[in-house]
Amino acid sequence: MVLAVALAFTAVLNWFAVARGDHVVDLITRPTFPLLLVGLAWSLAAVPGAADGAAGRVLPQIITALGLSVLTDLLLLTATEVRYLLGLWTSLLANLAWSWAVVSVPGQGGLPWWVMVAVPFIVVVHGRWGREIIRFAGRQRGSVFLHLLSLVGLVLVAAWQGDVVVLGGGVLLLVSHLVLGHDRFCLERRWAPALVVVTYHAGLALLVVGLVGGGTFGR
Repeated sequence: MVLAVALAFTAVLNWFAVARGDHVVDLITRPTFPLLLVGLAWSLAAVPGAADGAAGRVLPQIITALGLSVLTDLLLLTATEVRYLLGLWTSLLANLAWSWAVVSVPGQGGLPWWVMVAVPFIVVVHGRWGREIIRFAGRQRGSVFLHLLSLVGLVLVAAWQGDVVVLGGGVLLLVSHLVLGHDRFCLERRWAPALVVVTYHAGLALLVVGLVGGGTFGR
């Protein structure tokens, strides 16, 4: 409960800092959020019996993904062109760690109907925003493409796994990074930075809760 309150307070503080353009508070609170999520994941996995089930299997992957997210936040918040490129790659590795965690949790079996929703969603999103981001990314085009591909992969494996909470987390991360990329490479919008952090925090929280919960929330 204490961690949940701390997470909510840190997230809201960060949202207001981003909205006000307070870089110092943003630099402190944004990487603090995934660090607190590490504590939440650890405490949920410490529930008696949890370590023997899905929570125990995915905890190392979750901690890896969140650790890479902290590094990504620090790189992007102090971004030069080189740091932004490094941030893309650490974020890509985090997405792969999330995908690894998702496939480590038993799915429903068969063909989950969420796949039938996720595939056209990805096609529409890529056709509308992803293609523009890649086209205007310049020398970083290849890295941006691979990064978006890792997010698409996360959404697809989450859809296949069949848990709506995990899938929601993957979709929100995809939306967050699409807005971030479009704002950086295509067209700046005043509301974009706030939307990026809100969807980013919500996506991370849903992934942690859904995965440590053993894929039970959405079934």
